[in-house]
Amino acid sequence: MPITMDLYRAPTLILLFVLVAVFGALWLQRRSLPPLRVRAGEAPTARRRQLLWLVGWMFAAIQLEMEVFGRTEAGVWVAVSRACMLMAAIMFLGSMAPQSFSRRFHIPYVVVFAAPVMLFTVLASIDPAPGPKARALLLACVFAALLVGALWSLEKHLLPVWLGLALVASVGGAGVWLTLEQKYAGVLSLAQGGILLVTALLFAVAFQRVSAGVVFTVGGLVAWSLPVLLVPLMGAAEAPTLLVRALNLTKVIAAVGMIVLVLEDEIASNKAAQLRDRRARQEMEKYTEIFLEAVPSDEDGGQYDPICEAIAVASRFSKAAIIVRSPEGRFRLVGRAGMDGALAGALDAMARRTTDEKIREIEGGELYTRKIGHLVLFDLTPLMGPGDELEQMNFRTAYAIAIRGRDQELLGTLLLSGLRQPDEPLLTEDVLPLELLVARIGTAREHHILLRRLLQAERLAGLGQLAGGVAHELNNPLTAITGYAELMADGEGATHDQALVILNEARRMKQIIESLIRFRKASPGNRIPVSVELLLRDIERLARHDLESAHIDLQLRIPADLPLIKADGDQIRQVFLQVVKNAIGSMDDSTDDIDRKLTVEAAPSGHNVQITFSDSGPGFAEPSRAFDPFYSTRHQGEGIGLGLSICYSIIREHGGQISALNVHPRGAAVVIELPAAKPEEHAEPLQPETLPPGPLVANEPTRAV
Repeated sequence: MPITMDLYRAPTLILLFVLVAVFGALWLQRRSLPPLRVRAGEAPTARRRQLLWLVGWMFAAIQLEMEVFGRTEAGVWVAVSRACMLMAAIMFLGSMAPQSFSRRFHIPYVVVFAAPVMLFTVLASIDPAPGPKARALLLACVFAALLVGALWSLEKHLLPVWLGLALVASVGGAGVWLTLEQKYAGVLSLAQGGILLVTALLFAVAFQRVSAGVVFTVGGLVAWSLPVLLVPLMGAAEAPTLLVRALNLTKVIAAVGMIVLVLEDEIASNKAAQLRDRRARQEMEKYTEIFLEAVPSDEDGGQYDPICEAIAVASRFSKAAIIVRSPEGRFRLVGRAGMDGALAGALDAMARRTTDEKIREIEGGELYTRKIGHLVLFDLTPLMGPGDELEQMNFRTAYAIAIRGRDQELLGTLLLSGLRQPDEPLLTEDVLPLELLVARIGTAREHHILLRRLLQAERLAGLGQLAGGVAHELNNPLTAITGYAELMADGEGATHDQALVILNEARRMKQIIESLIRFRKASPGNRIPVSVELLLRDIERLARHDLESAHIDLQLRIPADLPLIKADGDQIRQVFLQVVKNAIGSMDDSTDDIDRKLTVEAAPSGHNVQITFSDSGPGFAEPSRAFDPFYSTRHQGEGIGLGLSICYSIIREHGGQISALNVHPRGAAVVIELPAAKPEEHAEPLQPETLPPGPLVANEPTRAV
């Protein structure tokens, strides 16, 4: 059979292939974008949509090439031509309505819809006069495509459900009628026109703007669909040649429109990226103006309010709160913006009752979902108590960025909520300035903590040198006084009694001087692996009588896997006993009706072991001076104020840290950190003696009453 060539459509074919090449170049350019640009919200969807457009126009170009070179006269070539014609329309439809037919297997509707349509196309093209069984199969294909189209229209969609069902019913009904009339070419033409018309409506609804790309695309698809849709309905056997050639021009118009749409989206994406970059720079400049070194290092609350206000103004979050961890391991709210006092108070209460166990649970990743970078979506529900105010305020989740030091130690957290423009995804540009600010806060916070420890160490070191010098100067005169007092005590009468008084007071002064020398430099002692649990059990037995007399409930919280410490067991036992006696004295002198309780909690903390003694007493008058020598708020004669000072010296010589703080709303705590013994040193741990150690100094709590 001779091949009839229609060279009048050759220029259109060449132009269409050129447009397909342009489409391919644009898609390859979008595919090669770096990951940062791909995360810009709509980029992955746009790239997938462009791929479907590219495939659709390739099918359209192949179909036109077959028409130009007359390859549509044999049965197989007719099937291929018609399949390409319909696949082009289906690709355009699938790019604008990508729902899945099965939630479990995620089969796209476009695939399920294309299957019966392609089967109908092949059967009707190969055998123009099918038998009864083939006609029944063709009718079944029409009904299957009609059913899938109806189900597709019921999904959440750009078009209203009623409009989608109306189009499916009208086009599908006409297709059933034409199938019964055995006008199979008309069915295929009707299907192509209906798909193109629905696609044109989807384009108009999806973009919702009057631009060159939208006008050309929608106009080209409508001009392409209407003749194809109306010719079979008008009863014509096939479209006139002039109309077919005109239809090819509408294909070019639609292709040009889609290319312009891609370019318009690219321009809009670049403008949006520039706006995001500009806003990110302005946000970073806003944060750079904050002088973090001038932020007070106390824990009174409110000192971080200016930082939170800057975040609430410059970032995408309208509410911000900063929770920090004190050197003693207690959390509290120190800054807020964009939230009322009730919400801030509830967050502060939540922070104060957060324990180290809960922190470990949080860091295990059980309470948050990672978003971008270090930003996580934090579930606050496990941190709430019964009837918590946060739950009543419906404040159950918040975004968070952890504040960490150089060794990744948790120093606090930045809580964020009130996301502006919640429909738009969070991007790297939205989070990066906050991460840089949080890193600066962590560095400044760590600097303040180290500086405070350094100042305390220098102050106590100076006092220790002064105490050592005074002790050295007083030791010789006291020796002479003690010697003469002993000689005078050998006599009788009033002189004997007066000499005994002088001797006792001189010996007392001698004891104070020895304590001063010990404060200046604690003896190294014999340091081997020691069990903190056994030490604390010893203290429980030693102080049991005093605790029962003062009606104080002692609670020990010691985990089973607590590591050993390398220390002088006798010295550490004396430190623990002095801290316990100090707490007993403060609660014993309190006249308030309180629930007297002393809690001793030990837990691993990095390479250290942390022991916390917390009581329900009145608290320290000045926690920062608790370890100063001779500082005491007790009554005269009830102590010389060296107990905690010597404790500080012993802990310092062991390479540890000791700090004092007041607990909200009432009480005080002494936190001791001691280095843990290395694993290779655990072979023969020291079993501490259970005999009472010698007293450091007389029971002399430096606690305020």
